[in-house]
Amino acid sequence: MTSTAAGTALVKKPTATRSPTIRYLGFECTSEGRSYRLSVDSGRDDRRFYTVKVLTAAFATRRTRFQDAPELCLNRLQRELDANTDLPGETLLVITSADLDAYRDSQIRRSPDRKSRGSHPAR
Repeated sequence: MTSTAAGTALVKKPTATRSPTIRYLGFECTSEGRSYRLSVDSGRDDRRFYTVKVLTAAFATRRTRFQDAPELCLNRLQRELDANTDLPGETLLVITSADLDAYRDSQIRRSPDRKSRGSHPAR
């Protein structure tokens, strides 16, 4: 508690820690695949930048779609930050087969009535 000139007491409230904000900054095509750039702002004075790479084979074999890759990368970075809040900036992460499987499974759980892309209703 602190007191003011008028003698009334002010109670300092504990500052709430806010969740880090992850922002998608775009991607770059490379000879190995696509490199997705993300920034993390955790309310501190520093902003950290990360790169998450999706290899060409993941797209070529239809393990993931171009439009799903940013969310896939965001999920991977979020898991890494949950495990290590002090993950150094400029860390390069590479999407693995396990990441692709986990993302696919999460999409199926999100929409249980969703049909696979290969099956179409008879006309």
